[in-house]
Amino acid sequence: MTRYVTLLRGINVGTAKRVAMPALRALATGLGYADVASHINSGNLLLTSDEDADTVRRRLEQGIEDTFGLHADVIVRTAEQLQRALAANPFPECDPSRVTIAFLAGPAAADAEEKVAALAAVDEPYLFAGLEVYVHYGRGQAMSKLAAKFAAVLGVSATVRNQRTVAKLVELSAS
Repeated sequence: MTRYVTLLRGINVGTAKRVAMPALRALATGLGYADVASHINSGNLLLTSDEDADTVRRRLEQGIEDTFGLHADVIVRTAEQLQRALAANPFPECDPSRVTIAFLAGPAAADAEEKVAALAAVDEPYLFAGLEVYVHYGRGQAMSKLAAKFAAVLGVSATVRNQRTVAKLVELSAS
């Protein structure tokens, strides 16, 4: 059995794609997953399964469509992959609310790094590392040109969590 952390893209952001976490947990439990838990209201779901990550992703995406009538991309990482992503953070000493990790569904587009470089401010260092992209938003995300267009320039589905949230998910996935 593998402990997974599933990250739903765009859930409960603004008024679209509203999904109650108890209903999401019930869906995952109904699909046969064990040890189901959620963290905050933004689509962070922990579960245990003997299925591979791609099967978990497909079944959750289909279940969300069937149950809630909406599409949400689901990014799946094992607990170990999430822990490695947190440990690889190149900005560990920075404000954890301003350091984000984008979890990509697949490889970024060939020109994604060039596009990010064109948008990033001087105080917004970033690092592409396989299926994760780390960004330190020095002044926060609210006024950042990079944050506003980040998902569009990657060329692949991705969901972003701040360092504090990822650390909590690592902690929860270990318990």
